Amino acid sequence: MKTAVLTVGQIADRLGQSPSRVAYLIAKHRLKPVGRVGIIRLFSEQQTEAIQESIQGLHSRRRNQKGVSA
Repeated sequence: MKTAVLTVGQIADRLGQSPSRVAYLIAKHRLKPVGRVGIIRLFSEQQTEAIQESIQGLHSRRRNQKGVSA
């Protein structure tokens, strides 16, 4: 059984984010690609879920910061 792999651009499309934001989160969390095709990095579904959770965490922190402002 093959596991689905996604490129940075595909992850960005799936999550509705820019490729640069996805690339930033990959670097921030030091996610290693599960494979490569030339220079294209490939990431697993589990890594995609980790990126999505990180984006949701950013959004919740921003909402909390806006509510705390003086």
